[in-house]
Amino acid sequence: MSSWKQAVARAFDGAEGYDRAAGIQGRVAARLAERIAALPLAPAPRVLEIGCGTGFLTAALRERLAPRSLLATDIAPGMIDRARARAPEGGGLRYLVMDGERPCLAPVPRFDLIASSLAVQWFEDLPGSVETLSRLLAPGGWLALATLADGTFAEWRRAHLAQGCAPATPAYPTPASLRAIAAPGCTLSVETEPLVEAHPDGRAFLSALRAIGAGTPRGGRPLPAGALRRVLRDFDAAGARVTYRVATCLVRREPGQAAEMSTRMLPRVACE
Repeated sequence: MSSWKQAVARAFDGAEGYDRAAGIQGRVAARLAERIAALPLAPAPRVLEIGCGTGFLTAALRERLAPRSLLATDIAPGMIDRARARAPEGGGLRYLVMDGERPCLAPVPRFDLIASSLAVQWFEDLPGSVETLSRLLAPGGWLALATLADGTFAEWRRAHLAQGCAPATPAYPTPASLRAIAAPGCTLSVETEPLVEAHPDGRAFLSALRAIGAGTPRGGRPLPAGALRRVLRDFDAAGARVTYRVATCLVRREPGQAAEMSTRMLPRVACE
């Protein structure tokens, strides 16, 4: 795991104020659960969740799907602790600290659904991870991902560019690059929609990112104080609003197409 990914895990581990600041995350999880509930899933599906956080999507999936089993995973132990406090294990629900890019499950299970809401934008190799996760799908199973696409934080980026600065936010993938992801034996569709969040001012926006553990910069150096003040001034003058361009990626393993398992999936925990 890279030093940047380790920093991301530490930030989420310490995000004690996540639920108070995660308005967009709650909205996206609810919308993704609605999309998933409309899919032709197997009855009482076997579900794997990647990046469960404090359990927004976990709760929505349990309510809508009544899964036979749900393994909720997250890279940050602190997030697992918060999710477990909200919904204790039992009734088919289990938790596991795991990096979703490197699933370690044995015996290797077959899931009817693998779901993730606003987590895979932190992956270092999204195309490779989609292929890896798709191999865990049962024939006819679904991989449903809500992630961030190009255009996210466009207002924050414009405020930086107006001052001749480069923002430290990630370069999110375009919808075209998401549609180009290949998973053998699977079909893939991508839809995007904008969600806008208003803040009292730019400092409140930055505080909200830090509160949910999403303030880890992707490259670059922090702006000098004077440059940051000018960026904040322009951002506030434009309304202190940010757009999240949310991409919903639906991958389906073709019925009758079981995947061969990779040796990357090393023993870690038994799944039923």
